[in-house]
Amino acid sequence: MKDFDGSNSAGRGQVVILGGSAEARRLAQRLGTQARLWLPDRDRITGQGASGQGDLGALARDASVVVSAPHPCDVDTLRLAVRLAGQMELPLLRLARPAWRPTTRDRWIPLKSARDAAEHIPKGARVLVTLGRPALPELRALTQAYLYVRQLTDHHDPFPLRNGRYLHGMPPFTIEGEIALMRRFRIDAVLTRNAGGPGGWPKIAAARALGVPVYMIARPRIAMGPEVTSVEAAMHWLETKLWLDA
Repeated sequence: MKDFDGSNSAGRGQVVILGGSAEARRLAQRLGTQARLWLPDRDRITGQGASGQGDLGALARDASVVVSAPHPCDVDTLRLAVRLAGQMELPLLRLARPAWRPTTRDRWIPLKSARDAAEHIPKGARVLVTLGRPALPELRALTQAYLYVRQLTDHHDPFPLRNGRYLHGMPPFTIEGEIALMRRFRIDAVLTRNAGGPGGWPKIAAARALGVPVYMIARPRIAMGPEVTSVEAAMHWLETKLWLDA
């Protein structure tokens, strides 16, 4: 990846947000013209567009701060934010919604990465996978399970792994709908990431209701300074840091 060009020329109170999460979009809306929202390619494709999808270095040229607010498990964008802030010599704030936490009724098996799934998911398991297509190469060793890989876009691409198929579905998902899906396909394991938030929660609640184990991939740990868990907290931090007029 090439270096960012441009320099922080005067700090005009602009905030460059590396997005991909609902929180990033809401923060950009709150900041209005002070925000420059950059999105990963996959989020541009799925229509989560906003101002400033161009060159990241150009977007950051007049910025006073970088906010890292991608999907909580998007390690590439998290690292990109650290690199951008370092090269532009800007303060960096991470905005990440709280992670899900298991209760005594949940059956979670923690994983460090998708590759670890092959070592833990038993032979013959019928697995609901909600990791997205970019993670599928990491599941090539999971050959003794049948994978139902959720897709949020309708397509007819061939399934790239030995045993499995795509399941197409559009949010919002409900607990009742996820229970029905798991019963229909006789799902006996869920493989997902700890994204947090309400959008993906129904599958976790459905697994709890049915006693289905959840193989939960932990969020990446990347040191990047202060962190907040809500848009309101991010606004407060920015107001304190930059005296923004909210």
